Amino acid sequence: MSDSFVKSFVKKVTMVCALMAMVFGPSSAFAATKLKLAHQFAPDSLAGQSVNRFAETVAKKTDGRVTVQVLPGGAMGDERANLQQLSSGSLDIALVGDLVTSYMARDYMLMSMPFVYDSPKHALAVFRGDLGKELNKVVHDNNGITVLGWQYVGTRELTANKPIKTLAELKGLKMRLANAEILVKTWGKTGVNILNINFNELYLALQTGTVEAQENPPNFIRANKFNEVQKYLIATEHLPQMQCLFMNSERLEGLDEADRKAIVEAGEESVAWTSDTAAAIQKSDTEWLLSEGKMTLVNIDMNGIQDIIKGVPSELQGENGVKLYQRIRQTKY
Repeated sequence: MSDSFVKSFVKKVTMVCALMAMVFGPSSAFAATKLKLAHQFAPDSLAGQSVNRFAETVAKKTDGRVTVQVLPGGAMGDERANLQQLSSGSLDIALVGDLVTSYMARDYMLMSMPFVYDSPKHALAVFRGDLGKELNKVVHDNNGITVLGWQYVGTRELTANKPIKTLAELKGLKMRLANAEILVKTWGKTGVNILNINFNELYLALQTGTVEAQENPPNFIRANKFNEVQKYLIATEHLPQMQCLFMNSERLEGLDEADRKAIVEAGEESVAWTSDTAAAIQKSDTEWLLSEGKMTLVNIDMNGIQDIIKGVPSELQGENGVKLYQRIRQTKY
């Protein structure tokens, strides 16, 4: 092989490498980090839009060095499964509801108690304030999971296949609830008959009459087409729905500083956008459910609910529960 041929070959390879560096950036073609993000919600729901924006922002901030594969609709199991996968490291990121408190931080489960918040702003102040920081630390220290951000995605309402106008009419209603002790304990005080159904199986359960009612924000109701199998939207407004974007701590800390910073910033931006968007979505989705969705609004008389549930904090957690309840109620917003 002649020296001139070798020199020509080396020159061409050098040019190709230089072009690749210009297009892809330094070593990115060889050192890309791929992360898996799972959630159980519909891709076009507000929650689905939120994580899609997060994934896009991560890719943009890292110039493609880090990519996030989004796995929606319970592709990796329900929230409890996702939390276990996060803790073990078999999943990198997950978007889950605030009921993580019942699984991983039981001392703070009252933060997910129905009827405890005055408004979404009140709930955000709690989850992003001192109580939220305490909760985040417990989850991190005990489970190896880092909080990237808390977001509000809408206020939960009750839906049913019959009108419920008074608290007394809740008695005996076959109602689906997530398997979280604080929900079961609180709603149980109203006399509903509680059934635990995985979220991705809920449509069929409502369609077949296995359950008669469920509770979720209007956006979730619309995105999952529950209006097709539920006639009445009952304005309980019992709980601002909070969600958390979690990441496996070891995975996050194993990234270089620039990429770690980009992911944290993307998380902050994503939850801020979602929370800001949720109020408008709540209104527009409610209007859609009552028009094109063909649901009927029922204004339930909620007088007396505080008396019905007042014993829950002490029954679940004694004096500590009473103190936590008071901290939540006294949080300024």
